This record gives sequence, structure tokens and C-alpha cells, in this order.
Amino acid sequence: MDRMTESASRLARMTGVLYLLVVGCGIISEILVNAVVFVPGDMAATVDQITAYGFVFRLGLVILLARLVFLTLLVLALHKLFGPVNRDVAVVMVVFVLISNAVSMVSLVFEFSAPLLLTSSDYSTLFTAAQILSLWVILLGFLLFKSGYAPKLLGILMMIAGVGYVADFLVFFLLPQLDVQIAGFAFLAEVAFPFWLLTKGVDVEAWKSRALEAA
Repeated sequence: MDRMTESASRLARMTGVLYLLVVGCGIISEILVNAVVFVPGDMAATVDQITAYGFVFRLGLVILLARLVFLTLLVLALHKLFGPVNRDVAVVMVVFVLISNAVSMVSLVFEFSAPLLLTSSDYSTLFTAAQILSLWVILLGFLLFKSGYAPKLLGILMMIAGVGYVADFLVFFLLPQLDVQIAGFAFLAEVAFPFWLLTKGVDVEAWKSRALEAA
């Protein structure tokens, strides 16, 4: 195995590990913060829950912060892995993730100050505002589909997931009275992708060809 082949395989597996860390942190923080602590539509009850489960609440926020760190590392790895497909699209994907992380960090500031600043609308708006920046998932799907060294089906599923995230934002913003989540199935695509990276990796010869073309 030459150095370039070994590098591509190692990069693919590192990207898979980072993606699983992002997904795992997201699931755990969702359970600890939203499912355990927040009571939809009842600010007083939410404050009581934060008081009763203070450690759980803080732990969930720390895990959410770790997710943002892993997500930043992930998108840089994805840029390196799929940059040879289309440099411009890969750069735009990175920009969307970094902006999304900035929005999420603003949300975390409010959450860490929850006992003083808690209002149900603030949390909903900040979390959902970041969803519109999930356009990066659509761009990743495009890169996967066009790469030639990743399954086209994964690319299609990721693009559908990204569209679902944006659709959820539009439903929330335009029709807040509807309790609908369109992107619930996106979990399947975002778990399948890192497992594919870990178990199969990329078609190294196709990746090398793309990398040489882009050089």
C-alpha cells in the first residue's frame, strides 16, 4: 500500500469516527437537555426541571459544546476528503458549518444562563435558526454523489436529509402551529455515512485520480 493510498484510507476512517462522535453527542445532548429538562410550552416547569436536574442539564450542554468542536473537525476532514470533487462546493460546505456553529454557540450562551434568561421562544428560535444552515448536508450529499469514490445512494440520502432540515425550518417559521418534523428520517443517512467510511472507506484509486486532477 503506497503512502497516498494509506493516507486516503486513514482520512476516510478518521472522518467516519468524527461523524459518529457528532451524531452520538447530538443524541445524548438531545436526551439530557431537551427530553429530560425542557417542558414544551411551560417555562415555569422547565425552570423547575433545570433546578432539579442541574447536573444533567450542565452535562448535556457540555456534550453539546463538544459536538460543535467535533463538527468543526469533521467538516475540515470532509473538505480534505471530498475537496477533489469540487473545491468551490467543498469550501461553501465548510462556511455553512462554521456559520451554523456560530449560531449554535449563541444558543449555548443563553442555555448556560438558563435560570436567568429562560424563555421558551428564545430556545426554539435559536435552535431552529441553525437548521436552515444545514444546507451543508445538501452540499455534502452533492459531493458524495459526484465523487465517483462514494456510493451515489448515500449522496442522494444526504441531499434528501438536508432538504428535510431546511423544510423543517420553513414549517417552523411559516406555520409554527404545525407540530411536524419532516427530517426525522435524516438520522438514517447520517448514521449510514460514517459507518460506510469506517467499514468500506473510499475507492482509493478513484480518490487518487480525483486528487491528481484537482492538484
